[in-house]
Amino acid sequence: MKKFLLCISVICLFFPFKAAAWKALDYSHPANWVIREEIIRENCEVDLFYVLPTIYSDKNHVYMHWHDNKAIQKKAQMIAVQHAGIFSPYCRVFAPYYRQAEFRRALQEINMPVDKQTFIQHGIHDVRAAFRYYMKHFNKGRPFILLGFSQGSMALLEVMKTEFADPDVNKKLVAAYLIGYPHMPKTFPQYPHLRTAKKADDTGVIITYNSQASGNVKSPFTGKSEVYCINPVNWRTDGKPAEKTEHKGSRFFDFKNGKATDKKAFVSAKIDLATGGLVVEPAQVGKYDSRSLGTGVYHMFDLNFFYYDLRINGKVRSSAFRK
Repeated sequence: MKKFLLCISVICLFFPFKAAAWKALDYSHPANWVIREEIIRENCEVDLFYVLPTIYSDKNHVYMHWHDNKAIQKKAQMIAVQHAGIFSPYCRVFAPYYRQAEFRRALQEINMPVDKQTFIQHGIHDVRAAFRYYMKHFNKGRPFILLGFSQGSMALLEVMKTEFADPDVNKKLVAAYLIGYPHMPKTFPQYPHLRTAKKADDTGVIITYNSQASGNVKSPFTGKSEVYCINPVNWRTDGKPAEKTEHKGSRFFDFKNGKATDKKAFVSAKIDLATGGLVVEPAQVGKYDSRSLGTGVYHMFDLNFFYYDLRINGKVRSSAFRK
């Protein structure tokens, strides 16, 4: 019997089933949450539902597993605290684990149509279940912000397509920061309840950008004029540049000692209207390139570069929502 179960487990890892055949995780168990902040802190009038980016890379396993993996738990908690920390000073945080596709599988599917994806779909199935659990058991009518990065943003957009067609859900959304989403469309004809942000204080909208160097950058996240992008410094969607003097501040983390370093007026930013990329000029050219994604692709620093710009903007949109 044990050998049979082991065989089935191996088959499931290397020959994944369609998401519809998967049983969703049980999110009543705290072990399936990276952060589940059930107590409402003082001055936290808004919730944050945050979804991790791809943090798992293992060619021998298709999906991230964490229940028996202390190293993954530690990594997930560290990244979640860092990313959610953008909004956590004024938000109560909920961050689920999900069976995300490991790095290689996710990378090969990021530009596929959703109906052609295999590996990423299973994570979407889990995130949808986690969001439904949050809405049923924890939301209690509170406004909320969505925050996703990379694969987390991809999962959240699919959740928004279905769950946010319900006006009772949609009306509670302050904003959805789906950062690092590949080739985000400017409009959603099939999903009229989804709208992209046009300025600093519109609410119920989607926000995204993909950072890259100037020049002929080949990025898996941009490359077409119809790709949506908003500048997180001046909150414009045209090509008007934001100078370093307008930049509210970056935050960088040292993974070895857990310390953070803040840098104000650190980057300039402007939208390349031909590619939909956010052209960023940091002080040290070449330092922020990605070995795995390509020269001039700053994807890994999308949140770090604009840490305080996002924090301030979340507060602005929350205030606009209350009014």
